[in-house]
Amino acid sequence: MSSLTNEVKKSAYLAGFDLVCLSSAAPLAKDEARYKEWREKGYAADLQYMIREEPRRWVPQDLLPEARTVITLAVNFFSGARRMESKRGFGRVARYAWGKDYHEIVKARLEEWVKNLDILAGRSTKNKVLVDSGPLLERALAHQGGLGFVGKNTLIISRKLGSFIFLSEVLTDLELEPDILIEDEKKDACGACKECIADCPTGALVAPRQLDARKCIAYWTIENKGGIPEEMRSGIGDWIFGCDICQEVCPYNGLARQTQWKDLLPETGAGPYLSLLEVLSLKSDEEFKTRFKGMPIMRAKRVGLMRNACVVAANQKYTEAVGNLVSIVEREPDEMLKAHAEWALKQLS
Repeated sequence: MSSLTNEVKKSAYLAGFDLVCLSSAAPLAKDEARYKEWREKGYAADLQYMIREEPRRWVPQDLLPEARTVITLAVNFFSGARRMESKRGFGRVARYAWGKDYHEIVKARLEEWVKNLDILAGRSTKNKVLVDSGPLLERALAHQGGLGFVGKNTLIISRKLGSFIFLSEVLTDLELEPDILIEDEKKDACGACKECIADCPTGALVAPRQLDARKCIAYWTIENKGGIPEEMRSGIGDWIFGCDICQEVCPYNGLARQTQWKDLLPETGAGPYLSLLEVLSLKSDEEFKTRFKGMPIMRAKRVGLMRNACVVAANQKYTEAVGNLVSIVEREPDEMLKAHAEWALKQLS
């Protein structure tokens, strides 16, 4: 088993994955309790995919009945300066969305790599590939396998790369040797640091390792499909898609280094900034899809991205956007978007 385990890991690194760890596919009892407590507090907001009962995200066998081992693979997506400066007339984009859609990029390579398991095992194996798209407590598994620890910002933090990493998993029927987590449970890996909690402008980190999505900039600018409450708008600042503040201030991200995955570099996608005038000028869903096809920005949809741009324009006092905002009020059929444009105009006047 040890020999096969080593070959599986070696193969994954050769395929370009930055970190690999193995853990047992046994149900995660402790993490089940933590997850249920978080859900019951209402911290999932209206994210139905986060609160649905089945399949049980702490039981890998609900996704693959034959699962014996979980292989967790991480991809470094960091590129650019550790901290992004504000840029008048532009909205900031969270780093994970600078390049092409990682779901597709990582999944394609992972599905190709999984074919190696049959060769290495000398038999037909049963596997399931997940790239941030399945109901699984992936951070718990990554921690259990020693890939990283869960920081006070709720993210997996690698002591080698920091937190700018994508996680993906392969559930397999192979019996592989799990990595042994060596950790002093009485010692917090973040130490006394609370930079992420102190610097979150909307107070979304209500306690160490406790994120309330109802206060999170990333939730309101990406996942939320309705209006953004007025009391939340000023805290959004100039983030037009997602937010990186709790990662930018994390000392561990001093370890971040340039990604080797070319499809995740900013020149392949939206990049770190989006022009407010360009976004506010989008006239149709087709135009939006043409501009952002194959990029994570697609998740916000046209109306959502334009809604965000209205908020950023108001926060920046970007009066150059007045003409675009007036045009939205006059021609836009979506009442929610029109209301945000009207609100932005009031702030600018």
